[in-house]
Amino acid sequence: MASILISSSEEYSGKSSICMGLGKIFQDSGLKVGYMKPVGNLLIDVHGSLTDEDSEGIKKLLGIEDPAKYITPIHLTDSLIDDALKGVEKDLNEKLIEAYSIISKDKDVVFVEGTGGIGGGSMYGLSDPEIASKLGMKMLLVTRFDSISAVDRILCDMRIIGNNEMLTGLILNEVPLNMVDRVSDLVVPFLEKKGIKVFGTIHEDDTLRSVFISEIVEDLHAEVLVAPHKLDQLVEHYLVGAMEVGSAIKYFRRQPNSAVITGGDRADLQMAAIESRVKCLILTGNMRPSGAVLASAEEAEIPVILVRGDTMNTIERMENLIGHAHIKQQVKLDRVVELLKNHLDIPAIAESMGVELK
Repeated sequence: MASILISSSEEYSGKSSICMGLGKIFQDSGLKVGYMKPVGNLLIDVHGSLTDEDSEGIKKLLGIEDPAKYITPIHLTDSLIDDALKGVEKDLNEKLIEAYSIISKDKDVVFVEGTGGIGGGSMYGLSDPEIASKLGMKMLLVTRFDSISAVDRILCDMRIIGNNEMLTGLILNEVPLNMVDRVSDLVVPFLEKKGIKVFGTIHEDDTLRSVFISEIVEDLHAEVLVAPHKLDQLVEHYLVGAMEVGSAIKYFRRQPNSAVITGGDRADLQMAAIESRVKCLILTGNMRPSGAVLASAEEAEIPVILVRGDTMNTIERMENLIGHAHIKQQVKLDRVVELLKNHLDIPAIAESMGVELK
């Protein structure tokens, strides 16, 4: 049985996507795949039990049948943190090893997802390198290449790992399109001279950064006023309608597949957004629009959703939502698999794990 821990410098680097995509590719090769996220830090309630949002999504999309309590045996709650600070023993190592032994049984390969940043969990002995060491596996590092400072983060991560032999290699993720050539020509050779194997670079992708309108409705606790049958549309950007209506249509049309956020009292901007065929209209301040706006949106089949919060609060929520969306739908998993196959050396990753793909 082969296994690997997928780690990163920071949150929202794409660890879950990589776990899910590699898991699907290995499954399609005929291998029986297991998955763990030992420490759950995005806790949600599922049928009265706490579990991790990332692990729940991967469990469903990969069709993994192992119980959630073993996939994510440790939950990062306030009480766990307080006990760690007080020095209270919680038998976390035993929980970790027991869960891994159950998850790995009858599996060909197990992907283990790290928690947050590479050093997260150090206070209770469960940083990514510590988990990898305790479970006897190597690590694969995923770094979001938002700027050249990512190179510094990678080199710092290597110091945290300590033993270079523990790292199988690196994936550079979400590389901006205007930096792809520089990364390929300069960054990758620099890292490989440092002894860091680079398995590939994946550029930014609008599909993966996008969110379904239904997710926006859920996150904003919004009321759907028009076109509830269109909530399965993807939104790639959000725009703020706060300008003169004369320039609004050009502004809205410049960014396709966008949601427009505007005050519920700005009928002029609402009509401009509908005319521009935006993906959805988000009205703030719990102010219902006019009948004319609703009728126009209904005819154009553009969802209109109403939120209680003000415009600034709604912008903050959307900023956090777009680009940080969790992969819960098949269309995104399919896109992840496509990107990984096109941009990563999958056979080399498998070989580093001691696995041969068919």
